[in-house]
Amino acid sequence: MSQKKDRRIIQSEDAIIEAGISVLLTNPAAGMSEIAQKAGVGRATLYRHFETREALIRKLALICLEETDRALAPYEHLRGKALIGKIIDVLMPMADRFCFLVNLWSYVEGDDEVKSIEARMDQEMQYVLNQAKHAGEIRSDLPTSWLSVLFDNTITSGWMLVESGEATSGQAADYAKKSFFEGCGHR
Repeated sequence: MSQKKDRRIIQSEDAIIEAGISVLLTNPAAGMSEIAQKAGVGRATLYRHFETREALIRKLALICLEETDRALAPYEHLRGKALIGKIIDVLMPMADRFCFLVNLWSYVEGDDEVKSIEARMDQEMQYVLNQAKHAGEIRSDLPTSWLSVLFDNTITSGWMLVESGEATSGQAADYAKKSFFEGCGHR
């Protein structure tokens, strides 16, 4: 009986998570009732899993960060510009799943676990940018911190185009690479 209950709990949490992603993707202001309805669970069940909307958003942010890590893991052997290009290729299609977080990040930016993961990812990105600078693949006269923020905003801009339907994720990835590498390319 315990295994069945555990499986049902996992299934309902998975349904809530997927419903949260789906509903918040189309309406970042959506409430818990809409998410429960989409998940096919009662509000009481939803609140047993996530006491608040903020707790659900936090979980979705952590899932996004975990999925990002997993998606990038096969490319750890790449360096510099090649890795930067691959990061863009991997992140841009994630707009179809996680671009709603751009509008809701303020709910999670103070969370210690999210901050820790973000800090690690930022350090890793700055390391990759420094590799590209030292290899002469991107401009060395721009501070790495500037390049890192520019990179993040380039990804966000691409996600916004995908979300609005003005570009596919492939097109947005191409635009991001062209903008980043031509703007920051070695001179």
